[in-house]
Amino acid sequence: MTRTQWASRVGEGDRPASPAGRTAVGIILNPKHPATLRAYAELVPELRNTGAHYRSMTTSVDRSGRWQAEQLVKWGADIVIILGGDGTIRATAPVLAEADILTFLVPTGTANVLSRHIGLRSSRHAIDHCKRTIASIIRDGYPPNLRNVPINTAEYQTADGARHRTEFISLAGIGGDARAVAHHHVSLGLLGYAWGAAQALVAADFTASTGDTASMRDAARAEDTASTGEGTDSGLVWSVMASKVARPAGPIAVFPEARIDAPTFSMLTVGPFPHSPMARCRAWAGIAAACLQGRPEAHPLMNYRRTTETTVTVEYPVPAQLDGDLIGDCLELRVSAGEKTLRVSAPAS
Repeated sequence: MTRTQWASRVGEGDRPASPAGRTAVGIILNPKHPATLRAYAELVPELRNTGAHYRSMTTSVDRSGRWQAEQLVKWGADIVIILGGDGTIRATAPVLAEADILTFLVPTGTANVLSRHIGLRSSRHAIDHCKRTIASIIRDGYPPNLRNVPINTAEYQTADGARHRTEFISLAGIGGDARAVAHHHVSLGLLGYAWGAAQALVAADFTASTGDTASMRDAARAEDTASTGEGTDSGLVWSVMASKVARPAGPIAVFPEARIDAPTFSMLTVGPFPHSPMARCRAWAGIAAACLQGRPEAHPLMNYRRTTETTVTVEYPVPAQLDGDLIGDCLELRVSAGEKTLRVSAPAS
């Protein structure tokens, strides 16, 4: 069966709105990833065994998840399961958070950053967790092991001068990290990200002005004075990132103080790097060694602070990304920590 044929058959188990007293489970799936198709085939029999009533909706290029989430809210979903990667979660999360719907994640994307940081090791592990927890909810009437994941806000100005506003979950960046995303090869999976990162290492520094408002700096300083810097800087940099996760890519904790449910971002400014290719290679080797030792903040080119809001302004358009998805060349990127939260079911630690 082709992917298109399979997608057209998804939802054969769909029925009219749930009768009173039955748990209604909505499923949002991104069929772009082959892993999604396999996970869905495993998930549906497990849901049937719990006695849950389900409805499935697929994403598309034009409708990446928000519309599907809205339809499931109207349908009356008590629970929504997302089969996809960080991009699918980012598209659906604002709607599900606003409706206060319990959400389960089945990681079938490439990086699956959020899923990894709430303890989901694989799609099979996530499906087992869905089965056990939904059965427990039907039996006992309450969901255990909840994580409240903030929905953060990004406002940015693209190269054409247009201004945009959207939400993101775990990571935002402008500069070298976004160049790595721009050059990665999807077909290679995580190796594709490694290829993109290798190309981004030689990218030129750019001039950026980074500013946190005084009130935001004070809030961050009160939370952790020792790790919070002044929060205002201007000059050459390789990248500026805001993270809520310790390990945005791979096993190394690039943001050791970051937490997915923290009220502040862990901000990182990288660079500036020396012009000489040999000196630049030595600098990257030093950063890699510091990260492997679990002390990335010890390297002088890795500058950390905490804040709830920051604005990065650049002199000429520079690539930017949100949750690992390129949003284009930008002149300005402003990120704000969110107060609205997504209720996510996580496995017991």
